[in-house]
Amino acid sequence: MENQSPRPEQRQTWSVRGMLSGTLYPFWALFNAVSEIIGLISVALGASRLLFNRKRFQIFCALFFRQLYNTGIKALYPNGAVAILIGALLMARLFQYLPVQVVENQFGYLFMVIVFRELGPLISGVILIARSATAVTSEIGYLRLRREFQVLNGLGISPVFLFLFPVFVSFPVSLLLMFIYFDIVVFLSAYFMIWLADPNAQFVLMLISILDQITMNEIAVNLLKALMGGVLIGVISIYFGAKVESSFGEVSAAISNSTTTQLLVFFVINVLLSLLAYTQ
Repeated sequence: MENQSPRPEQRQTWSVRGMLSGTLYPFWALFNAVSEIIGLISVALGASRLLFNRKRFQIFCALFFRQLYNTGIKALYPNGAVAILIGALLMARLFQYLPVQVVENQFGYLFMVIVFRELGPLISGVILIARSATAVTSEIGYLRLRREFQVLNGLGISPVFLFLFPVFVSFPVSLLLMFIYFDIVVFLSAYFMIWLADPNAQFVLMLISILDQITMNEIAVNLLKALMGGVLIGVISIYFGAKVESSFGEVSAAISNSTTTQLLVFFVINVLLSLLAYTQ
């Protein structure tokens, strides 16, 4: 049999195709991932119709509060510890450059710009990703390994309603609670540092100076950061956990990929919303 080797022009064509496929593959993979994540969001929204059933609503409430406790309430300890350090460090650094009286007079504005707008959302989101989102990814991954989703489907139980929908709802609520808690603890820590430098500093006046800076625009931006960030963090956790198929090594890979993607997405959301809201 005659050995037919590719012609030079065929080899050139195949090499071009290989180069194009290698170049376009990351974009194609990104497009598939985005479309699948959007699909998960639509599926979660579709599962909300099950809440009209009274028994399913009771089940959802139990799952929601369990997830909220694990995600938001248990995260208050690391969130509070970081907030105390941030408040103390912030005041310590400001006192190096500004007199105590200037810091007191401008405290409301500085707190709003540094903590309320930027540090609070960013640090709370990082803690949520590091502590809770990784746990969700590993849980879904191990359930996939043990084929428990197939068992639930065989029993007529929706895995979306049991796992995806509670995460979809509880993560934004948890993130918003972490924002609020972080801001409160930073304020208390910062006030304590100011009080050490000036015992005549008045707690109420400093609190009012912050409240005067809070506008509907500030509240709306933080709500959007909590809503968009929480939803995407939760859905991305489920997405990568559901990619696990056949080995335990895939679980650690899923956690790593999920964490990297969540951090990137969350930082992009925060930066874009801040630029759109505060850049004039």
